[in-house]
Order: sequence, then structure tokens, then C-alpha cells
Amino acid sequence: MLTVDLARLERYGRLEIDEAVPPDDPLWEGSELRLTGPVAVRLEARKVGTDVLVRGRLAGEVEFECRRCLTRVHYAVDEPVSFLYRSGVDAAEAEREEVYPLPERGRELDLGQAVREHFMLAVPEYVVCREACRGLCPRCGANLNVESCTCGPAETDERWAPLRGLKLD
Repeated sequence: MLTVDLARLERYGRLEIDEAVPPDDPLWEGSELRLTGPVAVRLEARKVGTDVLVRGRLAGEVEFECRRCLTRVHYAVDEPVSFLYRSGVDAAEAEREEVYPLPERGRELDLGQAVREHFMLAVPEYVVCREACRGLCPRCGANLNVESCTCGPAETDERWAPLRGLKLD
């Protein structure tokens, strides 16, 4: 469970969290991430005055389709994270200051939302299988990394001829 017992944190000053969040955990609902295995969460929570500072690493693997050729690509995430839970701030103020609000009377601090946000920000929006990926033929759909396209030369649209003439001048 991605929670910190605030009474224990007050007593010891620091606590370690070492969890594996499975791909089917409700934490990932609605994220559209295709996790290939559990996400390793290794964090240390420290009491800093009245605030709580959490630092550590998130590691996992996400499956994508290559943006150019649609083959499956596995992307490894190994991201250092650091987030601060500040006391005495409301949600709007916390968002402006890029911190998380520390619950006033709670006994536990839920790290789930912060872990979700930081992991999702570490995942790129688009991935390619390799930099030299040639993608798919826009007319016949052939994977140009595997086979040659049998399409002939592209038909030219004569409406663009005046612009082509400017380019060649």
C-alpha cells in the first residue's frame, strides 16, 4: 500500500516504502498505459519541519506501438522522483506551488496520486522502435522496414505546380 503512517513518521523521522504496484491496480485506471509488469516504487519519506518530503525512484516497463510503423515497443521507465507534502495549504495553493497538501487531521498520507502523476509524466507521449524507422507506406500500408513498397511514383497534383516552380528557382 502506498501510504505513510504519519504517527510512525513523527516517531522515527523517516520511513521507507518499497512496493510493487501491479498493472491491474486501480491506481492505473483511466491512464491508458499498457504496463508489462509491476511498477517498482522505492521511496523514503522524511519529516521536514511540519512538511513531509518524499524522494526515491519509480521503475517499470510500458508497451507502446511505434509511432511510425506500429510495431510493439517496450519502453523502460526508471525515474528519480521527489515530492513535497506541505501543511496548511489548500488544493489550489498546492497546485500553484507544485506541492501536495498534507492532510490536516489524517493519520495516513496517501502517496498514490503523486506516484501516478510522476510515473505518467516520465512516460513519453510517442515512441519509435528505432531512430531510423522508415514507417508505413501511406498508400499501400507496407512496413518499409521489412519490405519494399510496390506502389509506383506518387501522382503529382498539378494545383501545386506553381509552388513547386518557386521552390526550384
